[in-house]
Amino acid sequence: ICASATSIESNQSMMIRTRKVPSRRRRDGLIRFAMDNTSQNGEDGIISRLFELLPPPERKCNSVVDKGKRYCVDVGAWDGVHLSNTYSLLIDGQSGTSNFHGVLIEADYERFEQLRALHCPLDNVCINAAVSCVEGSSNSLSVILKSHSPNLPKDFDFLCIDVDGMDYWLMVDVLDGGYSPAVICIEFNPTIPDDVIFIQARDDGVRHGSSLAALVELAEARGYVLVETTLFNAFFVRMELYEQYLKEEVPDTTIEALHEIQMGTTIYQLYDGTIKLSGCKKLLWHRVPIKEENVQILPKEKRSFPFAPKLQKNAAVDETALRDVAVDMSSYCSSGDDTDTDAARAECSTLLLRQLKCDGFALIRGTGMSSATCSKALRASNAFLHEADEKVRRSCLTKDRARRGYSPMGTENFASLIGEKGHNDLVKKYRIGGESKEERASCLLRPNVWPSGEVWTEEAAQFFRQSIEQYFDAQCRVTRMVVKAICDGITASQEGPQHKECLNIFDKEDEANAAYDTSILTLLSYKKGKRHQKNKRPQPLVAPHTDVGVITCLLFDKGDCAVLQRADTHASTGTGGNEQGVDRKWIDVRLPSKVPDDPIFVINIGDCLSELCDFALPSTLHRVMPTEGTTARNCLALFVGLNPSDEIYLPTSRETMTYEEWRKRRIAKAAKVLKEK
Repeated sequence: ICASATSIESNQSMMIRTRKVPSRRRRDGLIRFAMDNTSQNGEDGIISRLFELLPPPERKCNSVVDKGKRYCVDVGAWDGVHLSNTYSLLIDGQSGTSNFHGVLIEADYERFEQLRALHCPLDNVCINAAVSCVEGSSNSLSVILKSHSPNLPKDFDFLCIDVDGMDYWLMVDVLDGGYSPAVICIEFNPTIPDDVIFIQARDDGVRHGSSLAALVELAEARGYVLVETTLFNAFFVRMELYEQYLKEEVPDTTIEALHEIQMGTTIYQLYDGTIKLSGCKKLLWHRVPIKEENVQILPKEKRSFPFAPKLQKNAAVDETALRDVAVDMSSYCSSGDDTDTDAARAECSTLLLRQLKCDGFALIRGTGMSSATCSKALRASNAFLHEADEKVRRSCLTKDRARRGYSPMGTENFASLIGEKGHNDLVKKYRIGGESKEERASCLLRPNVWPSGEVWTEEAAQFFRQSIEQYFDAQCRVTRMVVKAICDGITASQEGPQHKECLNIFDKEDEANAAYDTSILTLLSYKKGKRHQKNKRPQPLVAPHTDVGVITCLLFDKGDCAVLQRADTHASTGTGGNEQGVDRKWIDVRLPSKVPDDPIFVINIGDCLSELCDFALPSTLHRVMPTEGTTARNCLALFVGLNPSDEIYLPTSRETMTYEEWRKRRIAKAAKVLKEK
């Protein structure tokens, strides 16, 4: 106990132990004599002791008093030997008693043949019959006994019932049929708690078994008293015989004194709705384990304590922790070209690479972007995607909504990016990007579409455009530095030389000819729909997917209806844990509840950069899931791309192609997989 208590202080995971509960079970009664000859759990010894204490009855046969002869009935006798509670009475004589005559009933024909071969030479009655528990049946136990053994005394000495299910109703039938055996041994279901009165249906096709408490209730109503139990069997004696011969041997006849659950399964609940099991964790008669994950009522993502307080005062603590985790990019994003800056950049690139190598995601700060710029862009996004009239948004519809303009809720499916089927995404989107004035410009450089003052107010339209353009320009500068830091980290690593040729594409210094003018800024607004109503398994707002480009930079507002999740790359195999058909675990990406003074952004690796560095950095599956909140959540996502004509070298396939060719092939490959499915 001391060792366990000491370990609690440093152990933050769930701990479950069991303690030994004091038992009220008495061991000074008939259970002292438990022993097995052919029985299963000591019944032979208990039966022997009972008939030592109970004197032979005096019965008249043809006007002659017969003091010595005893009678037993065994229902479910099997072959007369296997787990038999009557073999010692009828065959072996080890009980210390003699002169037992038996009536043995077995339904299975092959077992019955063995039973008959054993007992017919001894003049015992063997009956091949399937006893029915149905009231009024011609095959009931009382009818069978009267027809096959008419000379059986009504007060015969011992009744043993073991038919694996309807035992309770056979006891009802025999007692109501005019018989009153001195001792009854009957099977009960050992998994049912002693406070539960469970009586199985009176149906020959049902095999549930009844509880000990139910049998005790029945016995007491018919003038019997419980005197002992074993693991599966209960022993009852007629009340007058108990009072006269057994009261001193068994002074306490309560269930608590004569039984304790040894095969019970305990179920208990945790505050968040998790179901836990203790005790017996297998189906006894099927040998199949009972797994906790198979008995849960709520899916894992729905389990939470419904009355947990919302502690606003802890938000600052969380954001301080996030700030400590976020990689400081100031050495790259601020001017400086001295030795101290070089050392700071080396540390920055190492820390950034460490986070990205682990799970394809990282948090960054120190970008030089102001909180005001970020907050204005988020307010503008919310105003356009959530507050404005739908006609304002639809004024920005384009033919190529996947690259420019407004995309209504439910019109896109990110699952298709990895060749999977899924629900359409419940998110409104608006996209802008770099523009080209050339006539035959790439589809990635098409003109942007902005809402006008004719459908919106001039003030609102102007605020929206200025805020989003300002954010887009600032983000493009930041992400160039992020990519540079990533490349510096890779080239400085042990694997650097082999990746250097592939990463040369990112060495461009000319701002006017930057290799990121195909970057697309996507404004997203998440809101729960009908498929996220209560009592339904929650569906993603955005299906699991990976991003196609170089990197993605994300900024979220304080909306509380959605959470970004990434796949746990350590819970599955392969690059990024992105294989189809595997069970995935999902981890919430921790984000600040508001934009701090030094904004914190989420960076994740895209498919292109992952392939360029030979998958040294994983492009990790991620999704957006609904939460219990009701406030719409907005996100600004910059998907960083290359110049369409830039040539890239793929180390895995040893191919060279333009970025636009690679991008088209990547999307076509996913479309082909989806079509084949």
